[in-house]
Amino acid sequence: MQNILICRTDAIGDSLLTLPVVTALKKALPQSRITFLASEYAADILENQAGVDGVWRYDVLGEHRGRAGRGKLSQRISQAGFDAALLVFPDPRVSWAVFSAGVPCRVGTGRRWWSFLYTHPVRASRAQGGRHEADYNLDLVRRLGLQAELEPPQLRVEPEAEAWAKSFLHRAGGAGRPWIAVHPGGRGSAANWPREHYRALVQRLAARPDLKVLLTGSPAEQAVLAQVAKGCLPNPAILKEAVSLKQLAAVLARVKVLVSGNTGPMHIAAGVGTPTVSFFPPAGVTGPGRWRPLGNRQILLSPPDHGKTAAMQGVSAEQAEQSVLSLLKSSQRS
Repeated sequence: MQNILICRTDAIGDSLLTLPVVTALKKALPQSRITFLASEYAADILENQAGVDGVWRYDVLGEHRGRAGRGKLSQRISQAGFDAALLVFPDPRVSWAVFSAGVPCRVGTGRRWWSFLYTHPVRASRAQGGRHEADYNLDLVRRLGLQAELEPPQLRVEPEAEAWAKSFLHRAGGAGRPWIAVHPGGRGSAANWPREHYRALVQRLAARPDLKVLLTGSPAEQAVLAQVAKGCLPNPAILKEAVSLKQLAAVLARVKVLVSGNTGPMHIAAGVGTPTVSFFPPAGVTGPGRWRPLGNRQILLSPPDHGKTAAMQGVSAEQAEQSVLSLLKSSQRS
């Protein structure tokens, strides 16, 4: 196998946790060419990463919409002459496009009605979250008879994005104080810390003369950021402009700690080596066992597990503040 397509067309964090698949394939097949089919949302952060030779954008609401769009994708896959396709995210539309393109080796999960489209089904269930998502992803490599050890993603920060981030933080002020980034939003796929708790934490951190706080979020989350910043003195800086994921990665590479829920920016921060304080439900399919960040210094905060749906407000702002300060202290020592 020399020409391989990896398909993961969902969110940012999911895509970043697929990069260990790229690393494992490159180690086992060093001469291979690997193309990553990613969502429009996540494609930006995957470009020019180690082992990724090309990134294709999957636009399910535009170019690849409907039967005609699937046909267009299938034709492109066929023309590329892939030897194998690993469908890490089991989208039936993409799976059908790969099947129709005649890719000879097709690896995907074996527990869905469309799994007959795969030549090498993987039957492990992820529903209970017993292992990390990245390790589940590596099962597709192992299904090919290749060795695959989990290595945390290490993201490259592009020089242009790095220069932009340096300029942005200079304009935002701080006078040499360490930046703490707080990302209170998310796409709603996992339980998050309440906004009033984020606000209480930002009030505590902003009041410290030795720190500077930056609130990050998408353009659609600006109302959330304004709500979290309300009444905080001095005012935290807010990332108000629309930025690329490459630019966000460059900003997160320059802050000392990121505070967030289980979101894509958490995995970006881990990928650039920034310590994280992350809020998780204690267990289950969205718990830290499956979705914790990889490869960085981290503190995971979960409410007490009483065997029912955990109330995320069980984690206090004081706990979060002490976690931030602990990571700052360990960074200074190192």
